[in-house]
Amino acid sequence: MTKIKIMIAFIAVGSLAYSLNAVAIPLQTDEIKTIEQMNARLDFLFGSHDDYYAFIDQLKEDVTHQNKAAVAAVVKYPLKVDIANKRVLIKNQQQFIQNYQAIITPKVKESVAKQEFIGMFANGQGMMFGSGQLWISGYCMDKTCKDPAQTRIYIKAINN
Repeated sequence: MTKIKIMIAFIAVGSLAYSLNAVAIPLQTDEIKTIEQMNARLDFLFGSHDDYYAFIDQLKEDVTHQNKAAVAAVVKYPLKVDIANKRVLIKNQQQFIQNYQAIITPKVKESVAKQEFIGMFANGQGMMFGSGQLWISGYCMDKTCKDPAQTRIYIKAINN
């Protein structure tokens, strides 16, 4: 690559970063101070924020009330978790429900219950509860992955 092409690439990247800031899309989670900024961040990352808010609200309620079946229904399987200091592969909803207390520990439950939208860490890989106790992410249900209506949100990791 010639020096001119490299300079053009740097200018293009700089212009993109500037234009993203100009439309108030926070590039770092610690820059998020308002609900509008969080909405813009999620819209930029995932195409929409509404489904994530609804999912998080429902997850918080289900975890708080120990609705095991509802939580198990929104897990992306297989899921690796630690049970009795051993890494275990949870293959399905039934296995998750059987091990619910060992998976959704008090620390995980607390991190989900106390998590606020503003300031929630979000990147292209998903959204984090607490300091990484639980992660969620959207998964495309079609091959094109262009229609947000064809995306389903699941729990992708639990670090208990």
